[in-house]
Amino acid sequence: MALPPPLPQGPIYRQTLPIWKRMTLWLKVHFVKTLANIFGSILISPYVRGRASLPTFTKTYPIHSSLTHRIFIPPTYKSGGPPLPLYLNVHGGGFVFGVPAIDDEFCSYFSSKHNILVISLDYSKAPKAKFPQPINELTDVVTAILEDESLPFDRSKVAIGGFSAGGCCSLAVPQAPYLQGKIQGVCAFYPLCGFVTPQSVAIAARPSYAPKDTLESLGPLFDYAYTPHGTDLCDPRLSVMYADRKMLPEKICMVGCELDMLWYDAEFMAERFVGKERVEGETVWEKDGVRWEKIMGVEHGFESFGGRLQKDKVKKEKLMATGRKMYDDAAEWLFREVYH
Repeated sequence: MALPPPLPQGPIYRQTLPIWKRMTLWLKVHFVKTLANIFGSILISPYVRGRASLPTFTKTYPIHSSLTHRIFIPPTYKSGGPPLPLYLNVHGGGFVFGVPAIDDEFCSYFSSKHNILVISLDYSKAPKAKFPQPINELTDVVTAILEDESLPFDRSKVAIGGFSAGGCCSLAVPQAPYLQGKIQGVCAFYPLCGFVTPQSVAIAARPSYAPKDTLESLGPLFDYAYTPHGTDLCDPRLSVMYADRKMLPEKICMVGCELDMLWYDAEFMAERFVGKERVEGETVWEKDGVRWEKIMGVEHGFESFGGRLQKDKVKKEKLMATGRKMYDDAAEWLFREVYH
């Protein structure tokens, strides 16, 4: 057993790249973003996915009015009934692509099965919108939602969560001074937790039988697109593993994937928060308000596009079932620790 290693001390800045390298990254970012937007729009089309998971309605707010958020009210809720617990969802996409609709199936499932008001949030994307713009937008929108008296939710039962880059955002937003005490819990699914650990270290930490990680090639593109030159990579709203534990909600649930390079920083972050020593073979633990789980045998985004694109029906159903269990375990934790 060993305690997590100390964090590298900042400030730490990204190395200045030669102009040819920056041009190459710029072209690759725009190419990947264009492809992702094209194929993503096809996969989330109601004609492909069906209409069962569509939101109850969408809404914009005067602040950042170009952003449209998707609101899921449980079908069993009756107007005038008791206020619902609130879950704010932030989608992933490396800060570069994606829209709230990519998480419609999760949001619809989470809302209807567990009787939760779910709001899927939008934010501007890199490279046009670099850090900290998306975090500032999300912070402003969350503040507006918490002040929105038209939504039937209990202000004492508020949680935020997200997937991948969205998980990073969900750990960054609650650090805002004016949101202290207003968000009671965080659920971060396979989150990006830092920009400091060398990618080679995180890749090497995966088991020897792990397949090639798609983030190995995409990660440098996302990093380049999202982080402006001259940004301190130790900023706690960028590399959330540097966050002051006292600035985050009391209850935090983090989930990593064994074959995903992002689990490396995420598990160390969870352990640092509670001063926990790592136990060989332990994949789930809870201590001092923090819950960690590493799901074995799965890759980054396994139940999302990774699962949908799986051609083997048996493997696909297994991935989707594992994903549903991940969601249900998170809901059980929320009702036990946050929504009680």
